[in-house]
Amino acid sequence: MLKTFLEAAAQGRSVYITDVRDAFQAQGKRPFHLRAALYDGSVRTFPLLLPETEGQEEQQFVAEYVHASIYNLLSALGGVRLDVYLDRTDRAALALAEGLDRTFQLPLPKTARTGYGKCLNVNERVLTALFHGEKTFSFGVHSIDEEPVVEQPSPVAGQPVFSSLPALTIGRLLLGMDVGGTDVKLAVSVDGRLALCKEFDWLPSACTRAEELTGPLLLLARLLRAAGSLCMAGREEEVDRAALDRRASLSEMEQGAAAMELAAGTDLRPFDAIGLSFPDVVIQNRIVGGETPKTQGIRSNPALDYEEQFAQVTALSEALAAFTNRGPVLCVNDGPMAAFTAAVEQGAAGADLSRGFFAHSLGTDLGTGWVRPDGSIPDIPLEVYNFIIDLGSWPQRVYPTEDARSVRSTNTGLPGALQKYGGQAAIFRLAAERLPQQTPELWQEALDRGLFRWEGAALVVPTAPVDMRKDLLEYFMERASAGQSACQDLFRQVGEYLAVTWRETDYVLRPEAGDRTLFGRLVKHPACFHLLCQGAARREPDLQLTAADGGLANTDLMKQLDAYPGYSMAQFAQAVGAIYYGCLGLK
Repeated sequence: MLKTFLEAAAQGRSVYITDVRDAFQAQGKRPFHLRAALYDGSVRTFPLLLPETEGQEEQQFVAEYVHASIYNLLSALGGVRLDVYLDRTDRAALALAEGLDRTFQLPLPKTARTGYGKCLNVNERVLTALFHGEKTFSFGVHSIDEEPVVEQPSPVAGQPVFSSLPALTIGRLLLGMDVGGTDVKLAVSVDGRLALCKEFDWLPSACTRAEELTGPLLLLARLLRAAGSLCMAGREEEVDRAALDRRASLSEMEQGAAAMELAAGTDLRPFDAIGLSFPDVVIQNRIVGGETPKTQGIRSNPALDYEEQFAQVTALSEALAAFTNRGPVLCVNDGPMAAFTAAVEQGAAGADLSRGFFAHSLGTDLGTGWVRPDGSIPDIPLEVYNFIIDLGSWPQRVYPTEDARSVRSTNTGLPGALQKYGGQAAIFRLAAERLPQQTPELWQEALDRGLFRWEGAALVVPTAPVDMRKDLLEYFMERASAGQSACQDLFRQVGEYLAVTWRETDYVLRPEAGDRTLFGRLVKHPACFHLLCQGAARREPDLQLTAADGGLANTDLMKQLDAYPGYSMAQFAQAVGAIYYGCLGLK
């Protein structure tokens, strides 16, 4: 069993953590039971079994499996404590458990942590937000005969709120903001009508100060408030359309906002509510993660204290409240926003919401959203894009994180991370790996067009002076849609990765919902979505994937978006969903 996994890994093939777990649980005899104490006081158990090992390489592989399993639990669920129960006479297992403090760098300060330790940075910020320094995380090691029996609580049913939200848009001025890694999308509802859509391209990872990241978002809210006020007053013809154009610069948007504010006069009014989708861990309406690529530039600025800088990002909801009249500003991670958006639309169609919703957004990264049957969003990190799903692909580990061929996470450096398997980076990585041999003429065209670029020995997708990531993804999507077989296989392979992700999220989170709804650029083309489905079905025929396309449009706002010129459901659905999320604060 172990030799088969090691041979596949050395040959550059994926060795999925789900396959390793299935094999170990079936054949392993050595207990390594995990007991996670979560933020809400509940306990989750994961009774791992380990196989016997021969030699250093097998021992290292088993240790990597254990570390990846724990890392996935902490990345998704967080927790106050993680206890390990084992046979104390098993010296190798005992050493593995007692070394967790060192592997996850628990004694080190946040600024010194790398790799596995990064998830504890997020966890510590969550603990601070929830318990104000009264609780700190720890590992514990115990004998298997001391393991307590844990009764899993029954799910608490609640009354779904989804179908009641669209009516709350009537008579109100509402803003939905969907913040991504390459752009920000905004939608404004005026008295139940989708009056304005705005897209703004940016590169937050290049920001070196917090105000460079928060400033454009506040300016966008100001701009849309001015334009929305004119629409609310029946003066839509006075809206500065040039300032709302995607290509408008920050200075042009600021000039447009000032001019429209002056023109609106007494008609200038605040938003009644703002919904914000943000690509980071959000707990109790506050951005608390701080370990994503979006803040890499700020983290890397040696002249500033990162925790002080990130506090400004944490307080973004409070800053946006300046554009409301004591109205709610509700913030949530972009993954849960995707699930919430799907739930509202399904609720409007009269769907059974008793199992909640689980969704992924496939764009710059892979976002994950889980909404419970009662409409609540769990207060957990849910950093599924950090999951380690591949314990193989060893030759690809040699590339630095910024190399397009690398399987290493850009913000942790850990190999096999879903970030390089589930979003646009997966398409880029697979293309760089396969196309030079399979279709050298197509590969050369991508190089000639500047979609890939060699920087010394590293292969990169340029982000300056022009960000080529969207263009590169579109390049492969168009060719896959046109029937180019090598490009089609890229999307099938990502579909297979999604099937592995489905198994891993089901194991860790145990959601009631079994299906997955997909948002984002990778499903914008129906042909590419169908290719994802084909790849997923190769491993998990029972997995049902749904694309957030026009078929999801059931509320009035979403139907209007589906007909809105120049904008697609796949791109702007979460901005509209954010409008409804803000309405939660009006109930």
